[in-house]
Amino acid sequence: MKENRPDNKPAKESISLRPYLPGEPYIGELKDMAQEITAASAALEGRVTGETAAGLGHHLRMINSYYSNLIEGHKTTIADIQMALGRNFREDPEKKYAQELCAAHVEAEKKLMETVLSAEAVNICTPAFLAKIHASFYRFLPKEHRFTHTPAGFTGIPVMPGRLRDVNVSVDGRLPHGPDFTALPALVDRFAETYPPENFHGDERLIAMAASHHRLTWLHPFRDGNGRVARLFSGLYLARSGINRCSLWSLSRGLSRNKARYMMELWATDSPEEKQGVWQFSDELLADFCRFFFSVCIDQVRFMERLLRLDHIESRIDGYVAMRAGDPERPLRMEAAKLLRAVFMRGSVPRGRAGEILNMSQRNARRIVAGLLGEGLLASESHRAPLRIGLPIHVLPYYFPDLYDPSVMGEE
Repeated sequence: MKENRPDNKPAKESISLRPYLPGEPYIGELKDMAQEITAASAALEGRVTGETAAGLGHHLRMINSYYSNLIEGHKTTIADIQMALGRNFREDPEKKYAQELCAAHVEAEKKLMETVLSAEAVNICTPAFLAKIHASFYRFLPKEHRFTHTPAGFTGIPVMPGRLRDVNVSVDGRLPHGPDFTALPALVDRFAETYPPENFHGDERLIAMAASHHRLTWLHPFRDGNGRVARLFSGLYLARSGINRCSLWSLSRGLSRNKARYMMELWATDSPEEKQGVWQFSDELLADFCRFFFSVCIDQVRFMERLLRLDHIESRIDGYVAMRAGDPERPLRMEAAKLLRAVFMRGSVPRGRAGEILNMSQRNARRIVAGLLGEGLLASESHRAPLRIGLPIHVLPYYFPDLYDPSVMGEE
């Protein structure tokens, strides 16, 4: 961290977040890309019922967590994240820390998404809500980890969850990043006034989402954790805008798979220039960043479109059950595939319909249902509640073979 403003740092009175959105001649292409994202995401969400989407969304939150923390240099596995959510941790300190970071991200995203989707009046761009994102993440970390972190380990500098930074900072350890801390409160207020989704209409709402992602990373409002906050914020912004509300595609996955380009685009857009006594950003470079950001969104929606083709899902469920039917230790009856397919497609099925779907007596149907519930392949709130699809981690490579590469699963 650096606490003194260098001579070439613009004075706080002259810093601007302008342009807030790219202007002509860039806005037309970006609107076309925004329309493609909106339409593709809506089509994707329309492919599965709400109950099934909720189950998938839970795993996509783990994907968001895995890749967002991978961007920051912390690698774990989906299995380890699931262990951490159950409060089971590795003995190795670094592996445990990566688990804790990812579990905290999953828990924070879940709580924040519930707030965003249920509260009509919330402005997700206010200093208070940005502080809530930051504090929510650190609330799920142990107290001894609420200090800034470098590649060399923890420093003695407290993060101060939910409080704007009161020092200047450096991302690379050499050059200062973002505005002087004395200018930060006014700039965060300007951010809150400018970027709420409700301020924009149609295609410009998504353009504002992309532009605000850069502006928030540049502001670097907290002592640490700013990249994670910005990615959580953008996911919440999408949901607040009516896009990807079920978390069926992962922005963080796309950014992580294009990490070098992501960092380059952020860095290239970071440098304001003085124009008529006011420091402001390049319109062209902001448009370049938005174009890159949208290309990541489109790529991830298309990826999940290919993954969730329902004709493929049904055949994959059949294939999994056929494989398990030959397992001498944990066999499944082939008829189970009918029920799993029906529950996946419909979202939920009354328990009393299981026998009809399986074409067998209620007694035999109850045995199959009990086995599927015991293994997590089906889920239910109670012994009388409808059956929902269960997606335990061991079945995901069979249902969705391209969702996790082997390193994410911990297989290499």
